[in-house]
Amino acid sequence: MKLSTKMGYGIGQMSDGMKAVSFSTFLFFYYNQVLGLSGSLAGIAALLALFVDAITDPMVGQLSDRYKSKWGRRHPFMLAGALTFGVAFYILFNPPAGLTEIGLFAWMLSWAIAVRLALTLFYVPHLSLGAEMVKDYHQRTSLISYRVFFSYLAGLLLTVIAFTIFFPKSAAYPNGMLNGDSYSGFALFTSVVATIAMLWSIYATKSEIPHLSKPVDNPDAKHALLACITVFSTLKLKSFRILFFTLLVFMTMAGITQTLIIYIASYLYGFSTEQLAILIVAQLVSLPFAPYIAKKFSAHFDKTKTLTLTVLIAAFIAYTPIIMYLGDVFQPLAMTTKLILVFTCSGIAQAFFVAYIIVFDSMLSDTIDEHELATGRREEGLFFAARSFALKASFGFGAFFAGIALDVIKFPKGAAIADIPAEALTNLAVFAGPVSLFLTLSTILISRKYDLHQEKHIEIRKAIMAK
Repeated sequence: MKLSTKMGYGIGQMSDGMKAVSFSTFLFFYYNQVLGLSGSLAGIAALLALFVDAITDPMVGQLSDRYKSKWGRRHPFMLAGALTFGVAFYILFNPPAGLTEIGLFAWMLSWAIAVRLALTLFYVPHLSLGAEMVKDYHQRTSLISYRVFFSYLAGLLLTVIAFTIFFPKSAAYPNGMLNGDSYSGFALFTSVVATIAMLWSIYATKSEIPHLSKPVDNPDAKHALLACITVFSTLKLKSFRILFFTLLVFMTMAGITQTLIIYIASYLYGFSTEQLAILIVAQLVSLPFAPYIAKKFSAHFDKTKTLTLTVLIAAFIAYTPIIMYLGDVFQPLAMTTKLILVFTCSGIAQAFFVAYIIVFDSMLSDTIDEHELATGRREEGLFFAARSFALKASFGFGAFFAGIALDVIKFPKGAAIADIPAEALTNLAVFAGPVSLFLTLSTILISRKYDLHQEKHIEIRKAIMAK
């Protein structure tokens, strides 16, 4: 496969990376701290939007599995998503002035659903496309590396651009994130770039259409409108069931962390938006090492052990600063020392977290081969719809739990650091530190039961080719 095709495929996931960062880092903070929506209502809006995904993700997955056209079964859906995503995203970040709290809640909920639906039209078929393009055990990890790399790259670059260009500190806003006038420009920029990335990916992969799997003809499958029920049939496959719940727990932790990252960096560490941008640079610098880590670790150990090792290393490094904060070791440090410490931990942890996701998605694609051998059908859309739901569910749960936590600890809205009670800061650190660390490490107990190793996968591929 040509490098340009691999890169073009991967670039499509920039849209998901930008949306994920926008939702988990900026959207919640904007509605909560700037517009005044309570943390609980903001979290509930995120959770309710998830319920729509529970229906639309498997519906789109199953529709794209069966769809017949001269443009293939994936690309028409991807184009529909690309053409609608930007408009919905821009409107979400531009609510009318004068809305009541219930009005803000309704606006956030409605347009968050619209954004999620538009992205689903692109995202689920795009994930499925990757599993179709490559069948080899290790080459599959290579292609997925491009997808994961560009997703994280886009999210990190957007964060740097946001902190330095759209939300810099000023005399009026020492915390630039509280400047509500900046969010419209941020939304416009994100909408345009994400749309271009999706269209580019569609164009770059159109040459693969003649070589892709044919539409599934499954007379036993339920109507697409009931696909939300059908999708859970994937959980009958033990290997996929293990991966599904591993991802659900892992990304719930990620959702909590991403939702609270600005609160932690601004209120616990005392960083400015410019310093936050420096921290993101650390993650950008480390990002190219993630595919290398994933490739070398999975080749030397195997994919299951690689999951365990990467999440262990990443978790202990990532949570070191906040554990130091709770131990009263972090606060006495000079600001420069704090920044260097968090910069280093953030960069190293990011490389291993991204490697974790690369290997995870490669393992998921292997389970689709196992399913094909058992049923005779390649239903990437169905499996990646379940994967997409687990991912979005976890971010929905993450935002929900984070929102409830902020209200429970009575964290003030729009307050200066000096005005926040010490107890609220400590409770924030406990929830964002030890609680999230426990969730991260608990994924190991789930994933260690996965037994679809390389030797077994080779036999599966041989059996499929022999049919």
